[in-house]
Amino acid sequence: METIDLNLATADRQAFGKSYARTKNTDELAGAVLSGELHLPPHPVWRGDLLDWAADPFTDRNWQFQHHTLRWLNPLRWKALDGDERARQEWLRVVRSWAVHNAPANRASSKFAWKDMADGNRAIQLSLGSRLVGQEDLPWFLELLAYHRDWLMDEAHIVGKNHGLHQHAGLLVVSAVLGALDGMNVARARMVDQFKSTFDSQGGNDEGSTSYHQLNLRWWSQSWQRVSLEGLEVPEDVKERICAAGTVLAHMAQPDGRLPQIGDSARGVVDVGLNPVADFAATRGRLGTKPAKTVHVLDGGYVFSRSGWGETRPVEQESHLLIRHGQDVRAHSHEDRGSVHIYANGRPWLVDSGFHSYQKNDPTRTYLHSREAHNVATVVGEIHDDSAAVELTRQTVEKDYHDFELADRGYKNTALSRRVIYLTSPDCWIVWDQAETDAPVVMRQHWHVDIDVTVARHDRGFELRDGKRSLNMIWLGAMPRLARYRAVDGDHRAWVGTRWKTQKPGTLITAESPARASTVVTLIAPSAPQELGVVRSYLTSTGVLDAVLMRGPRVWRVRIDEDTVNVNEQKRNW
Repeated sequence: METIDLNLATADRQAFGKSYARTKNTDELAGAVLSGELHLPPHPVWRGDLLDWAADPFTDRNWQFQHHTLRWLNPLRWKALDGDERARQEWLRVVRSWAVHNAPANRASSKFAWKDMADGNRAIQLSLGSRLVGQEDLPWFLELLAYHRDWLMDEAHIVGKNHGLHQHAGLLVVSAVLGALDGMNVARARMVDQFKSTFDSQGGNDEGSTSYHQLNLRWWSQSWQRVSLEGLEVPEDVKERICAAGTVLAHMAQPDGRLPQIGDSARGVVDVGLNPVADFAATRGRLGTKPAKTVHVLDGGYVFSRSGWGETRPVEQESHLLIRHGQDVRAHSHEDRGSVHIYANGRPWLVDSGFHSYQKNDPTRTYLHSREAHNVATVVGEIHDDSAAVELTRQTVEKDYHDFELADRGYKNTALSRRVIYLTSPDCWIVWDQAETDAPVVMRQHWHVDIDVTVARHDRGFELRDGKRSLNMIWLGAMPRLARYRAVDGDHRAWVGTRWKTQKPGTLITAESPARASTVVTLIAPSAPQELGVVRSYLTSTGVLDAVLMRGPRVWRVRIDEDTVNVNEQKRNW
């Protein structure tokens, strides 16, 4: 089969990555396409006309986007390369149909044909199929590849964030297959420029989502590999930031090797193979390199704090805290700045409400993006400016405690602050919310309890229990008005979105400040290895907390004022 006008070696070496590599179910998926079935996870199987380029069977943006990427042709391509002529002919039939109905762009059957990264994904899919094109089909196929290259060369068609990255990768690969060095150089230059904002010098990603941090780390690593395979230079600064992003991923990880749900994030694990430090977190210490510290603070909006990395107990039994802060991010973030996530005793306890879909006007998605769906403090009856910063004003890390304070600038008439303190020896957290205002206000804490956890009331708060594991939430000082809401149909509260359009019942706890009080203080403690008891506690009118805590035979006196934290272990005298 003569294809002298195409660089087939490029098509061979660029066939890697999730959407392009051969997989264990390639034969099965190829057979499905040949029988008229379209599998575009997470959507149901569709058995309509695969060549209906205006199809929208599930009224879903993501499905339409995937249809036009042609990523579902990848199994056919591999079968055809194995010598299956029927698969080759079907690949060509689909591609020719797409070209007839959608190129040039002004006659496209659907707005998703050329919508941001669909074009870049499709450019790679088409390029990798170059070996399937015989001389009789070469003229129209070359024209289609050249049109994709020219389209992606036009700066007016390039978007931002990870969608733009997929366009740059598409331009690189299609240009390499066509032997167009100018297109390759433009793609690399755009990648260098965009990467400076995608991952900052600390390795923090700019999309406000734990899942998208991991996805961007994978996508960018693969895209820079594509650059390297074509003989172009990868800057040293890029390599350093990719390495730093892997360390961030390790700190993001819960001690069980899973990612907490921040922003648009389905429940999932930390992938192995992205970075040696991240591998340690992903495998709970079985592989990789142990991170050098237990606290990591990112200017881009995260605080990570944990009890350790398996030095004195199994890695998965360590305690983990995640706090969101910073500027508003318009990408895959939610209105979660100021929120607190807590993992202890082998599982997550206090979580956000999760993820639903990308359908912009869906009421469930709208709620899950709101502040009320996250573990934040709010001022009842006042309008919050969600674009305002939540500034990290304190970060003090000592052997006995980790102390962080946030200032929420979103209320016009109320200065709202949240102080989160992890006490390392007692292994517990204190979350201290304070409202400063000229007139009395009601402050409300929102706490979202994970699925499969029972919540029982006690005199000063709630016990959260999962089998033999438990965690106590105890309110200190003036007792707030506590309420508990279980998930019920017809009410968005307390449901947790675990993956695409899938929600499971959880529990919402709220705590409202009593009349004329401006402070709500919550002690959060796992009941392991023994239950933590509050022997006594006193919160003064000047904002000083004095408490005695006991866990088994150990006793600590804790004194916290505006500027300091003192934790002194004492002999038990009773």
